[in-house]
Amino acid sequence: MKTDLQIIHQYLQKARYYARVLMGNAMYIQKELPPMTMSDELREKLNALCTDLIGTKHDLIHEIFEIDKLMSASPDTPVLAAGVERMQNWMMMSACSFREGVDEVDQAVKEGTAEFLVQMLLMSCTINILHCIPSPPDLAEDPEPEPAEADENEEDDEETEDDGYDPNCYAFHCEDSYPVGTLIKAIHGLMDRPELPDETTSDLKVFLFAMQRLPLVTPGVRMTLGLRLDQGGESAWTEIRMEDGEFSLGRGTWIDGDADTETIFEVTPDYREGDAFVASQFAESFSECARDVCREVVIDDGSDDPFTGWHLAPDKKRWGSLPCSFL
Repeated sequence: MKTDLQIIHQYLQKARYYARVLMGNAMYIQKELPPMTMSDELREKLNALCTDLIGTKHDLIHEIFEIDKLMSASPDTPVLAAGVERMQNWMMMSACSFREGVDEVDQAVKEGTAEFLVQMLLMSCTINILHCIPSPPDLAEDPEPEPAEADENEEDDEETEDDGYDPNCYAFHCEDSYPVGTLIKAIHGLMDRPELPDETTSDLKVFLFAMQRLPLVTPGVRMTLGLRLDQGGESAWTEIRMEDGEFSLGRGTWIDGDADTETIFEVTPDYREGDAFVASQFAESFSECARDVCREVVIDDGSDDPFTGWHLAPDKKRWGSLPCSFL
């Protein structure tokens, strides 16, 4: 395997900076936590999270040192690519772990078991950590000699294997699990509305089931969940749409007979368009709308048949294997 040593060197510099940021923010959190009000369980989890992040920093620095040595001694070894991939996985997993900690703090603040300052502390560090994750270097390989006459179908199969396409998994990014988690919590809250018709409650259960399986695609689900507010002949709504291989977030208005709609985030198994920060803002707005009892819960079910996929299992670890766009 031929590698561009300059690209790897630049990547290692960025990874070293990320390691310092990771450790610095973890130590900052540990320093600020003691006077803050929260449950003992949450405090223990946050301290354990910080310890893990500091451990990841040490792992990264050790791996950087090892790759530096290999670049001098044996620059063509495939171990270089393996080390880079290992580091990238560690960084993505650290970001996912931190995001899960943010989720737990958000829930604790909503339940009144932690003060808002804890939430502010973690959110400020989230921006610092996620914004400096480096993208993996593009390590080139020596081209393989091609057969004189290659079978067209075999070439298509190779392209399919190389592009990472999985028809059973949306092309989310790792950080998208944060707004998805916020939306799931909001839908859980909708289930508690006492005035919901039985049919709506039944549809909500299906929709929530499919949401909890993300980033995996749930076959057979073609539904839109909207929260609509009607006032004086005008309407405004915010909605989540899932249709087998397409997931999107959007909003719209109906004023004087004219409809204005906007899709702010969209993803399919091989396509993603949108920003995780914008999606997070949408999720927070959707949560506020879900708490507004004046908002009507509207579900449009375009599924061909009644849902029977309750046996399909989720795979939350899948989020950690997805790419990250915070560079």
